[in-house]
This record gives sequence, structure tokens and C-alpha cells, in this order.
Amino acid sequence: MEIYRPGATLFEPAMYQIRISGDLDERWSDYCGGMTIEQVSDPKRYAMTILTGRLADQSALIGVLNALHDMGCPIISVECLEVG
Repeated sequence: MEIYRPGATLFEPAMYQIRISGDLDERWSDYCGGMTIEQVSDPKRYAMTILTGRLADQSALIGVLNALHDMGCPIISVECLEVG
């Protein structure tokens, strides 16, 4: 059986995009690791917020995800856009 080894490691910076359900005001950017916050509306679906930014490592990513969870934001997806 071959072991999957992704290009990213736990300890290097990467660009992430996190999608959550609902609206999150831009004032929460500092609380979310300095990520850019953008509201998106789709008339066929629901209000959605996209957070995009470079985080120091996956520990910082987990911190942002925990912060969103603590605020009651339903997380739709997390995507690593670029490593390094």
C-alpha cells in the first residue's frame, strides 16, 4: 500500500481559503488570523463568507477554524491554495 504524502507539511506557511455559511463582518479579520473576509451571495443558495489568507502553519489554521467554531460559524470547506 502506498502512503499518501501531500506537498504541504504541518510546519510551513500556506495560503488557505475557508468558506463558511452566513455573513461574517470584515472586523473579525484580526480574530481570524488576518485573513481577508468577503461576503458572497448566491440567489439559489444561502449567504456565504469566504476567508482567504496566508497562515504560518497548520496550527494557525486550526486556531482559525476553532475561532470560527467558537463564534458559531458553520464551516463549509477548507482548501489549501498554495504552499510556501
